[in-house]
Amino acid sequence: PDLIICDVMMPGMSGFELTRKLKDDFETCHIPVILLTAYISDEHVSEGVDAGADAYVTKPFSMKFLMLQINKLLEKREKLHQHYAAAPLSMSDETERPAPCEVTDADNKPMMLEKDCRFLQQVEDILDNHLADPEFTVDDFARMLNTGRTLFFKKIKSLTGYSPNEFVRMRRMQKAAELLKTYKYNVSEVSYMVGINDPFYFSKCFKAQYGTSPSKYMNS
Repeated sequence: PDLIICDVMMPGMSGFELTRKLKDDFETCHIPVILLTAYISDEHVSEGVDAGADAYVTKPFSMKFLMLQINKLLEKREKLHQHYAAAPLSMSDETERPAPCEVTDADNKPMMLEKDCRFLQQVEDILDNHLADPEFTVDDFARMLNTGRTLFFKKIKSLTGYSPNEFVRMRRMQKAAELLKTYKYNVSEVSYMVGINDPFYFSKCFKAQYGTSPSKYMNS
């Protein structure tokens, strides 16, 4: 799910316990959780925050207020996805894309849990080391991260907004854009440098991402 809403008072397990289990489990820790409760004391609010809840809504509440909280959390996730959008890895020598753990919200707080930060940093490090390898596959990727293919797909899609194959292709195009702007290599050389042995296919992928051909991009 994109988001979980649960009550603090539930049969069998409290909302606090459920939230802790979700946030402690690598498979589900990325899912935002909203806790609903009639308890308004600082102690209960602190317990909700300590459990890892992303939002704490006290009863009675209006549906409008709940929707505002939902939209706020979904917008935070969208901002995280935009971090991985189609811009080159670095726009200039002075401006580089921040690391996953450096992406913050409007309150200057990290956008994701530390374990997800570490996971995405591993993803980026592995991909950077294998970007030029045309034989590098999603299965190789998942194996290097010691995760199953299904879990790998789910985590990458949720955290970046892209499927693993889309993410690899996007990062290759980002690196290609960076290399083209150094003016040291021609289009074919850049194609091979980012792991694509067919320059025609490379140009097609590049244009799909940036709306222009590699040669025009290089000369723009």
